[in-house]
Amino acid sequence: MFKKVMSLALASTLVLSAGAFAASAAEAEDAVAANDESAVAADDSSAVAAGDESQVGAGTKIYFDVKSAGWKNFSKIYCHVWRADGTGKWPSWQTKKEVCKKESDDLYSYDITKTGNAEEIQNAGSKNLYCVIFSADTQVQIYNTIMNGNCIGDTVYVTGNKIENPKDSSKTDTEAAWKNHPECGPQKVITSTSKVVGTALADGTTDVTLLADYLLDYVSDDGTADTSKTDKTQDLINQLKISPLAVMSNVNFKLEGFVKEETMTQDVANKKKATIEGILGKCTDPTKGGEKVNQDEINNAEAKNDADESNGGSSSNGGSSSNDSSSNGSSSGSNSVQSGQETTIFFVFAGVMVAAAGVFFLVRRREN
Repeated sequence: MFKKVMSLALASTLVLSAGAFAASAAEAEDAVAANDESAVAADDSSAVAAGDESQVGAGTKIYFDVKSAGWKNFSKIYCHVWRADGTGKWPSWQTKKEVCKKESDDLYSYDITKTGNAEEIQNAGSKNLYCVIFSADTQVQIYNTIMNGNCIGDTVYVTGNKIENPKDSSKTDTEAAWKNHPECGPQKVITSTSKVVGTALADGTTDVTLLADYLLDYVSDDGTADTSKTDKTQDLINQLKISPLAVMSNVNFKLEGFVKEETMTQDVANKKKATIEGILGKCTDPTKGGEKVNQDEINNAEAKNDADESNGGSSSNGGSSSNDSSSNGSSSGSNSVQSGQETTIFFVFAGVMVAAAGVFFLVRRREN
């Protein structure tokens, strides 16, 4: 009789223990689910906050006032963003990643997360590192417009002015600007017809570097100058109000860089240098009241980067570090929950085994 009672007790213990085990596992599973739901809710909340269009200067969107452009009969508006220095990976012209969202009949938005470089842009702050072009599928577009990180949340509008296309003088582009960031207007460049257009300089460029690049572009590798371009050098110096000596110093700096990077031989650099020295040696200096430059000073100009002060380091690495920290924090939180589940399950299972062993010991002792 006692044997039957103890067998029943053993069975009951196992059933109750199994129930406790299942309940504990269910509780742990609920904890995981609750944790996941909290994470999802937090992500949703962040997404809503980031996409809140009422927060000018916040979020990840920039806007285009299409009404100011007067464009008609289009079906899509695109936004092309790139680094002004041509570096990095960015979406191609008018691809799916550049399609804008219609906010109203007059306003379109573009989420810079589509570029894959949102964090970099946000961390740029007041540095004018980027260019943006809004365009339509009807082959109309605005002129290159400088953008910095503070432009997020702001709106680009068309001014009504026309700008000569820098590469193709037979075309004109529509000038555009930002409603709240006048420092980020149309990009300042020298066109193929030797005209200065635009007002906003990208970081890393100055009026001096613009003319240095111009001269390097229009003096060939054998040192032959395209006089239809280089004969405009004095006019450009006067218009930009810069020193010929400063231009030569920057030319020397760029040439040294090309040779060091092995994108140009020393022989080619020497030929370009000699020709440009001859061009600038004939100029006058508007920064010194129109005084003629000293040829010896031009020939012995020290290599200097006029854009040094504009080439501040990017803060994108700091941003990446911050994000990595947040990611690791979330991961640790998830691990701690799972570690608690495993501990609970272990002790429940151990309790079941001890109870079963005790009952079995009593049954065996009774039999003896």
